[in-house]
Amino acid sequence: MAADGLEQSLLDAVRDGEMLDLAGDGPVDEAAMRSWDSTHTVSAALIRDLVRGRRDIEADPHGLRLRGARITGRVDLANITSDLRVELVDCFVPDGLNLCDSQLPGLVLDGSCFGHPEGSHDPPVDAARFTAPVMTMRGAIANADTPSGAVRFLGAHLGLLDCDGARLANTSGPALHAEFLRVDHSAFLRDDFRATGVGEQGTVRFAYAHLGRLACDGARLENTSGPALHADGLRVDRAVFLRAGFRASGAVQLVDAHLGLLDCDGARLENMSGPALYADGLRVDRAVFLRAGFRATGAGHSVLALNGVSVGSLWLDTSGVTRSGQATGALVGIDGLAYGDLPAPVGLSRWLELLRDHTPGYSAQPYQQLAAVHRAAGHDSQVRDILMAQRRDQIDRGGLRRRDRAWARFTGLALGFGYQPWRALLLLFAVLASSVAMAVVLGGPGGGLEHTARASTPTTPCSVVERVGVGLDLGLPVVKTGAGDLCAPTGTRAGQTLTVAGWLLQLAAWASATLFIAGFTGAVRKT
Repeated sequence: MAADGLEQSLLDAVRDGEMLDLAGDGPVDEAAMRSWDSTHTVSAALIRDLVRGRRDIEADPHGLRLRGARITGRVDLANITSDLRVELVDCFVPDGLNLCDSQLPGLVLDGSCFGHPEGSHDPPVDAARFTAPVMTMRGAIANADTPSGAVRFLGAHLGLLDCDGARLANTSGPALHAEFLRVDHSAFLRDDFRATGVGEQGTVRFAYAHLGRLACDGARLENTSGPALHADGLRVDRAVFLRAGFRASGAVQLVDAHLGLLDCDGARLENMSGPALYADGLRVDRAVFLRAGFRATGAGHSVLALNGVSVGSLWLDTSGVTRSGQATGALVGIDGLAYGDLPAPVGLSRWLELLRDHTPGYSAQPYQQLAAVHRAAGHDSQVRDILMAQRRDQIDRGGLRRRDRAWARFTGLALGFGYQPWRALLLLFAVLASSVAMAVVLGGPGGGLEHTARASTPTTPCSVVERVGVGLDLGLPVVKTGAGDLCAPTGTRAGQTLTVAGWLLQLAAWASATLFIAGFTGAVRKT
């Protein structure tokens, strides 16, 4: 078809609201597109004229609909406000598309392949500050070598964005640059969506964007020198889905983001140079799901950085969280993590193991938070277990002075850190039993006890009952049986031993009683 005939065919199709299909049943993969000749060629200038309404035709409400075309020149629709809906389906646009500051009633780029001239820093698809109710790029391809991004939505405002199955690649920057993007309903990056980029800006960049929903189920993001998903300050009203085989090579970064819900069930995250999930300061109104085959491998301070996160409910299974290679360090950083419901799906013992063995260092807040939700649920026994575990962790990793550590260990043994005062009572009973046993054994006939002058038979051996009474007097700090007035230690070796042992047992009895009272009243627990 001659160029003039092709142009007229497109004008007729726009007037009639029909799709001009130049590919027919032929292949529309990238290799086929690059081989298309003049029978597929449409000039970018013609498309611009049609969108601007500069051709003498009355466009059908269906708009401009073109399939299988090779478009020569960069399609420049910048700064245009038009009522013409545009569909470029399975088209080859080697010099790219400029939508900056334009406004259209709808844009379809499904299956099209975009590039940019060698040496150009313009993104293949530049939609900075672009406005449209709907924009779709299902199965589209964009290849770039520019720091600006392969596809750029900087400050754009869309009703819906659908990039399901798209392939975006950039060897010098982000694949999808959507900083400050606003999408009223949903942004879809699903169904084997693939993006490859480099650098600290991230492969997919949603920093400070505001979306209704973000669905990346089954997507694959790769960045060897920065985050795979960079979404610091992102706001999502409903939910973020990173499920169903979602894979990220490079960190998923959600620092200070605010989401309705975060679901990463079955996701696989990997970062060889830092956290796999970096979400310090994240706020989630409802729930965070990191379970059901969730896998994360990372390095740095922790694999999952969840410090200062606030969430309604937390579902965290760390069985698939590992350190990369031979890296040493913690699995999770959760200092300041706050949640309203009991964490699931693992039990309390696993949580305590996580806090003790897999965090960067001792911190009181994670234990206090865990205790708070169990206290609210009426689990008083579990609360005691949590607070005792906190105290043990403080002794091991809290940097206490030697003296404070020794005292803490003693109160832990004697009182369960004030949460089990019955231990001091058992110690008192042990002292009492030792006193009675010593008095009975050492005070036998010819031994260390004999009747005093106040007894009816002075200097005679004391009976077993009297020796038991003397033992009780030694082991009881306050109550006395009066046996000591009738039976007293002799000057023999056994008697002297009993006298010295009595002093020590009295001291131990008073100490045990004092500890019991202190633990019972909470004095130790408060310290």
